[in-house]
Amino acid sequence: MTLPRAAGMRTDPLLVGLCLFAVLVPPLFGIFGVTTGPLVAQTAYWVALTACSVGWAVLARRLARRTAGDDPFARGARRIWWLTAAAGVLYALGDAWQVVQMIAGPSVHPIYVRSGLALCAPLAGMVLVVAGLLLYPGGNRAGLRMDVATVMAGAITAGVLLIEPPTGPPGPAWAALLAVAVLSQPGVFLVAILAVAKLVLGGRSPFRPSAAVVYGAAAILQAVLQAVPTESYGASRLGAWLNCGNVLSSALMVIATRLQARGGPARTAAGGTRPYSYLPYASLAVSWATGVVVLAVSGLTWRSWLVIAGIIVTTALVAARQAAAFRRIGELLRERDQLAARLTEQAFHDALTGLANRALFLRDLGAALTRSEATVFLIDLDEFKPVNDRFGHATGDRLLIEVGRRLHRCVRPGDTVARLGGDEFAVLVDDLDPERRETMAAELRAALSGTVEIDGVRVPLRASVGMATGRPGRHGPDMLLHEADMAMYAVKYAGRAVRR
Repeated sequence: MTLPRAAGMRTDPLLVGLCLFAVLVPPLFGIFGVTTGPLVAQTAYWVALTACSVGWAVLARRLARRTAGDDPFARGARRIWWLTAAAGVLYALGDAWQVVQMIAGPSVHPIYVRSGLALCAPLAGMVLVVAGLLLYPGGNRAGLRMDVATVMAGAITAGVLLIEPPTGPPGPAWAALLAVAVLSQPGVFLVAILAVAKLVLGGRSPFRPSAAVVYGAAAILQAVLQAVPTESYGASRLGAWLNCGNVLSSALMVIATRLQARGGPARTAAGGTRPYSYLPYASLAVSWATGVVVLAVSGLTWRSWLVIAGIIVTTALVAARQAAAFRRIGELLRERDQLAARLTEQAFHDALTGLANRALFLRDLGAALTRSEATVFLIDLDEFKPVNDRFGHATGDRLLIEVGRRLHRCVRPGDTVARLGGDEFAVLVDDLDPERRETMAAELRAALSGTVEIDGVRVPLRASVGMATGRPGRHGPDMLLHEADMAMYAVKYAGRAVRR
């Protein structure tokens, strides 16, 4: 029985061909690179690299046109692939120029050393790729770009150990050549590797997992090859196998791009966002370790000064990142406190009138009964339903708001006014003498009688008020509120304004 192939497992002739190229062609340089002679071997080497660069550019351009979506992540992914296509063109120009040099005749530089256009074009291409990676949105984690800058600084600082100084006396031209060496030798490949790692940690990756693995393998291989001294490329046997590794690295870049485009229109991959990363701190540790090694081995030289500058930049970035993190934590704490205050407000206050709700009223009543006598006035609006039916619910709501205002004018600061629900209100006062209770009852009765003008309409207002007083140890909140409720209904049925 033949099982059906899954959509992602169907045979891709182009991918198969690229894999066969990566498996069969690079070893030929290691096996036959010596016996065929330097002219033939080096020409074939640069032709192979040119072919890989052209394939990389073509596939990246095709991928940029096929990347779907209009969100920031999709736009960032398209930017990466367009810049990658441009980088492939620049790499192809540099490699093709080396072929032209081989055909034209001897050069002042060894043919295995990039110079002029062959050096500047790939360097510009690498800058484009790294720029695309750094401009890709970093997900939701704050400070991601600063983390990437920290990793870049640490990587270039470590790369100082591997660079070859320019020849000639120190001066502006020498310093410019040294800067190019720092950027074009191993550090730039470490930057690319770590930039991809940061993208993965950012929560959304522009790469499919399979493509990311192959890209990472190619970058690591290229970093190792760039760390090898240039003179090693001149050794017949070792240079042949180094050429093998370079061709393999270029082929892996093409394979990774094809893997990215496989399976239909490419979409950015969503992933979990980590709130932090250890990479900046690892980068800082690498920078300091590099400084210790350089100072211990060579003392205070131009290389030491470069490493010290890198340590200063890396440390400053980590310190700035920490300061930004502390500021962000402070903002989050303030937002948490504001949210807690809003939730507390919503949990214990009526949304319409802003008065305390039943939960807060019972809490305050329980606290009052532990201190002294507490008096509860329970208020129910009479004939409130006809107001809603005649004038509408909006008018009824405004009447409830006005009732809350009037009740507040009748109490002391610190007393509790609550809307228990519907048209039922309550007032809590504690440590009130009997004469003052009667006075407040009269004030409540007067405040909630007559008419209220709302939008030019006079709305009748009348309420029944029940009063109950509790003492510590003898009454609980529910019992006292129940007694006030019974008193209020007795008033309502008797047609009186207040009853105890």
